[in-house]
Amino acid sequence: MPTVIADRQRLKVILWATLVFSIVLVCLLWVLWSEEIVATDTSSTQDHTSETTGYTTLHGTEIRFTRVSNNGLARSFPHSPETLNDKQFYAGGVASGDIDHDGDVDLYVVGGNTVSNALYLNNGNGTFVDAAEEYGVDLLHWGTGPAFGDIDGDGDLDLIVAALEHEPMHVFENDTETEVFIDITDQAGITLLSEASASTTFADYNQDGWIDIFLTHWGENRGFSHNTESVWRNEGDGLFRNVSDTVGISGNLLETNIEYTFTSNLFDIDGDIDKDLLIVADFGTSQVLKNFGGTNFHRVTDREIIKDQAGMGAAVGDYDNDGDFDWFVTSIYNTNVGGDYFGNRLYQNDGNGVFSDITDQAHIASGAWGWGACAKDFDQDGFLDIFHVNGWRAGYYLQTSSRMFRNEADGSFRQIARAIGIEDTGQGRGVACFDADRDGDIDILVVNVSEPHLVFYRNDSVGLGNYLTLKLRGAGVNTYGVGAIVTVTTEFGSQIRQLGGSNNFISHNPLEVHFGLGTATRADIRVDWYDTENTITEFSVIEVNKVITVNQPGFSGLRLSVRFGDGDGRYDAGEMVAIEAEEPEEGYYFSHWTISGGTLTDRYASTTMFEMPSSVATVTAHYLPGVSPTENVSVARRWNEVLLAAIRNDYARPTVHARNLFHVSAAQYDAWSGMVRYVDPTPKPWLLGSTDVISCPLEDLNMSFTEADIEVALSYASFRLIRHRFSRSPGLSQIVKDSNALMSFLELDTEDRDSNYTDGSPTALGNYIASCYIAYGQADYSNEFDDYKNKSYFPVNPALEPDLPGNPNIVDLNRWQPLALENFIDQAGNDADAEPEFLSPEWGSVLPFALSPDDMTVFSREGEDYEYQVYYDPDTPPKIDGELSDEYKWSHSFVAVWSSHLDPTVGRGADLIDISPNGMGNITVDRYPLTFPEHRNFFADDGLDPGTGYAVNPSTGAPYEPQEVPLGDYTRVLAEFWADGPDSETPPGHWFVILNTVNEHPDSTRKLRGVGNDRTELEWDVISYFVLGGTMHDAAITAWGIKGWYDYIRPISSIRAMADRGQSTDMLQPSYHEHGIPLKPGYIELVDEDDALAGEGGEHVGKIKLFAWRGPDYIEDPTTDVAGVGWILAENWWPYQRPTFVTPPFAGYVSGHSTYSRAAAEALTALTGSAYFPGGMSDFAVEQDNFLVFERGPSVSLTLQWATYQDASDQCSLSRIWGGIHPPIDDIPGRLIGIKIGQNAFEHAMSFVEPDG
Repeated sequence: MPTVIADRQRLKVILWATLVFSIVLVCLLWVLWSEEIVATDTSSTQDHTSETTGYTTLHGTEIRFTRVSNNGLARSFPHSPETLNDKQFYAGGVASGDIDHDGDVDLYVVGGNTVSNALYLNNGNGTFVDAAEEYGVDLLHWGTGPAFGDIDGDGDLDLIVAALEHEPMHVFENDTETEVFIDITDQAGITLLSEASASTTFADYNQDGWIDIFLTHWGENRGFSHNTESVWRNEGDGLFRNVSDTVGISGNLLETNIEYTFTSNLFDIDGDIDKDLLIVADFGTSQVLKNFGGTNFHRVTDREIIKDQAGMGAAVGDYDNDGDFDWFVTSIYNTNVGGDYFGNRLYQNDGNGVFSDITDQAHIASGAWGWGACAKDFDQDGFLDIFHVNGWRAGYYLQTSSRMFRNEADGSFRQIARAIGIEDTGQGRGVACFDADRDGDIDILVVNVSEPHLVFYRNDSVGLGNYLTLKLRGAGVNTYGVGAIVTVTTEFGSQIRQLGGSNNFISHNPLEVHFGLGTATRADIRVDWYDTENTITEFSVIEVNKVITVNQPGFSGLRLSVRFGDGDGRYDAGEMVAIEAEEPEEGYYFSHWTISGGTLTDRYASTTMFEMPSSVATVTAHYLPGVSPTENVSVARRWNEVLLAAIRNDYARPTVHARNLFHVSAAQYDAWSGMVRYVDPTPKPWLLGSTDVISCPLEDLNMSFTEADIEVALSYASFRLIRHRFSRSPGLSQIVKDSNALMSFLELDTEDRDSNYTDGSPTALGNYIASCYIAYGQADYSNEFDDYKNKSYFPVNPALEPDLPGNPNIVDLNRWQPLALENFIDQAGNDADAEPEFLSPEWGSVLPFALSPDDMTVFSREGEDYEYQVYYDPDTPPKIDGELSDEYKWSHSFVAVWSSHLDPTVGRGADLIDISPNGMGNITVDRYPLTFPEHRNFFADDGLDPGTGYAVNPSTGAPYEPQEVPLGDYTRVLAEFWADGPDSETPPGHWFVILNTVNEHPDSTRKLRGVGNDRTELEWDVISYFVLGGTMHDAAITAWGIKGWYDYIRPISSIRAMADRGQSTDMLQPSYHEHGIPLKPGYIELVDEDDALAGEGGEHVGKIKLFAWRGPDYIEDPTTDVAGVGWILAENWWPYQRPTFVTPPFAGYVSGHSTYSRAAAEALTALTGSAYFPGGMSDFAVEQDNFLVFERGPSVSLTLQWATYQDASDQCSLSRIWGGIHPPIDDIPGRLIGIKIGQNAFEHAMSFVEPDG
């Protein structure tokens, strides 16, 4: 009996095991068939139909696709996966749209960098021909994410092509008349810091009619700059501005310092009209950002729901036909093989923008490694299906085919790809789904980053439902109706589609919407245009299966768009419309209008009348920087203002901008000197006609030129050079706008690039001069080609983190130390690297203006393969471990002493001092100390300089009126005013502002050296800019050559480092260290047990304390708070600067401000023939509580005043000590060197201006 029971038990085990094995086998076979976990490549070079019966629906439709390979889509992708990095391996894509208005869909394909991009024109039957070369878009680059859209409102599709590897994004304007695309990249204003972009999406997020650009960037480190460069607002005229910060995208997009965005879609998910942003991102960082009125996006992501782990592609659509937009996201699926990735996600919208994850119910997760996706009704049954590509270079993802999820109309989907003939196993990335042959159904183009590169599937389904395809034609500048919602209603219910605003991943579908109607034969159609008037179009059709074009009401062409002003609307032809320009930003002035058609009553009036033409019209208001268009100033001055504005819109790079100021000024001078015929002696150009560095020969022009001719040449030279030099500026869009505005104001054509000047064309000569300076800039050793990056220098000290106490990381107290900030913002307001590199340590090698090799010393540093060129070598500064150790400690601690002056209510800062020329200034050169120990006799603890002031104003003969203000207000204002100029045009630019102020003064003359006859305004401006530009350039080369070689420490590092070590005054007192900070009663002391700073457990006893400015921790609201002066731990000392800046990113010795300022003062003194400002004084008024930027102040109104240029220079030098930026060690050598530079530069300039003088 036991044996029988045992046998039966064994039999049961065998039967159960057999049953389980059978079930597992069946399941595995089903998965292999339906999910294609492992697939083989069935691709062929010939047309073929897969060996399949298709998939037959319950309605009798047989869905089948035929792969077609002889249709002209022949572009290749000759890269193997193992040779590509991750960004190269996802990049590529396709843009689809009707670029030639022939009614069918054309394609632009990118991917790889060894085969030119292709523009495939559709022959109307689903076959294509590559016309990229003929259309001028056969780019050879690492292109990705192309997109078609009408960016200029002229009715045709323009093209944008993103890129990798720091290559530029290309912007092309479609010229349908000439059948070419015109490259307008330089004037589009789009410049990216991001190494690479992924997808490009067009959408009108602010409902102004102009379609804007949304970009994604994967793998970009935003730790140094939180600006994600995601949103580029269309300003009209093909110009875009980065508003990612302004509209809140940057602040809401990131969850870590790395951006991983892939695909943007803009749809109204909550029914409030505004287009919300659904952005798919990798590593669980997809976001839902709601749009509030087109001004701000706010993150509303529910991480419990939006949980795709590796979001890549997307398809937004109303999958359940409930009248709102749902969101499908592709991702990675490997739970079927024991992995942790649970695959695609389908987020269902409840109509209010609240999503729920219905992936499991939908059976849509298993998509392998998904990328681009389409939401289309492939069987035309009235429900959206989903197609997506996939692939990666890991495991079975290498050979896994695309997915086709058919909508079962019950909330679930069925994966049928293989059954319907979709079997390509390439590395799918991009996809476009569209009607290629105009037979009514949706075909598919897969873009692989492998071979075959392009795989086209023709929809050959049998028994499809009826359909409607709708195109829109807008009445305004949104000519394709991007963002409009189309609703089609039949007896089976309603469906909605949005036109445009969508992206599949590095690809997009054409600007048309397709509806499957099932068996319905009539339909009601509603178009919500979502324009400013919320226009709606409604009509019915009783004939289906066709393409319908719907015109927006008002399509008669009478839409008026007023850019940067009021007067938008629709008007009758001939109607007079009142238009008004918006108020200009500070520092700008309305200049004129431009129009695309119609007539203006007064082009130069900010409020005027416009006569409407019989077509759509755009009127644009333009503004000029710096000086009103009604002011009688020279053209050279106007271009100088454009240049200064460009500097303010760029990074704060004083070396680079000194060079820009010189080269643009020299180009203006060359235009004038090369054309002027009435000046005696005849001036000699500087670069024009020279062949020393680059070849810039000047053919003999035996003809006379008018001043108007010279202005034209000067304008083209300035325009071209400015646009070239600032082509990578973060503020490029404003720079483009400013430079275009001035050219338009002067009625000059920006597109005229002729440089053959031999017939005397001023335009051509100006372009030629610009080309010479552009070539010179590539040969002057500035490394402009590589954006002025350092070639050899590296810091010896690890970075200081000023938010943390002390300076524990420093290695060498004599050498410069970088800073590590949570967010570094430069003096121009730009986000930059949180640990900024040394700016221009090798600038001493740049070709100078007047510096002589006789004044140059060459040094080399161990471990660097580079020679540092140092002009006017000031010798080694005091070192903490050298013979002048006491001078090191005194000078650096002196900065902390003067920090006690930064409060108008406490201590010395509360004392009233006379800041007029009556009370200060007039320091003679012989008072400057020549050795470091002598500095102690020059600088006083009380903050007063050794100047004697002036008894009388030499211009008026009257005494200067005293002006007494608290020292604490004077010092704070100085630190802010001289930081980089009041508008951050950097120190060399600030002196150009001063020069312009001098030239505007009614008592100013235009006499060279103060003698002879007045020069014309144009001559004077050209000569004075040439002189000052050359001076500033030489000052930059000299100061930064010294900075790079001596690599000297800044006070933020030295004060904290010395204090960390202790005190060096008394060996018998606590905390003694030979390299400690010297004690100074009332300013620098030890913390004792009874001190308020001792700490709860006495942990700070024995540390150093300073009576100083208390720092940014005491400021929450800079409009109301004042940090004040008090006792603080030295380990927490801050310079008087913004906490996002702290100190300039380069070495201290010598002071650039001292060098620039004194050189400029000498040059202006020589140029004007007087040491005094015109009228005997220049000033700058400061309003109470309305000037300081990081704390409230000043407490009283005051006016900075200077009698002479040298007084202004001396004041600038002292401001850097109060600002905590420089010790006296850095200051005095800079002043002394500046004297030599300024005098020599002026005399050298005169050798060109008056070569026979």
